[in-house]
Amino acid sequence: MRIPGEWRIPYNYTIGDSATSFFEALRERRILGCRCASCERVAVPPKSFCEHCFLPVTELVEVGQHGVIEAVTVVTAPFAGSPPVPYAVAYVRLEGATSAIANYVQGVDLSDVTTLPAALKIGSDVQVVFGDEPAGRVTDFWFEPA
Repeated sequence: MRIPGEWRIPYNYTIGDSATSFFEALRERRILGCRCASCERVAVPPKSFCEHCFLPVTELVEVGQHGVIEAVTVVTAPFAGSPPVPYAVAYVRLEGATSAIANYVQGVDLSDVTTLPAALKIGSDVQVVFGDEPAGRVTDFWFEPA
């Protein structure tokens, strides 16, 4: 037996210093990562510790706004809160970063969802495009083919 229900619980999530700097930079159309002093990896978005060395990280660096697709998917089934389907999401390693960040991909014809457009292949070049009024959210920008 199943009993349908829904919980709506508002909350405020504390994001810490690194993430705060990341979101503030988005308002200025800049993307920040953090550089580990030990292994020199640059994680985007920045974290308070290195995921490889497990050491605290405090150095923030700006990364480029061009990158390479490392993974991609085209979503064809809608779910609560999703944009209209089909849409694409890609993990992109931006210039100067050693990790990838996920976001939507726009500017690609997804009318035939049985084939992945050439612009969305692994290794394809993309660029960051910011909306007109960045508000300090990941959705302030998206990727488009370069």
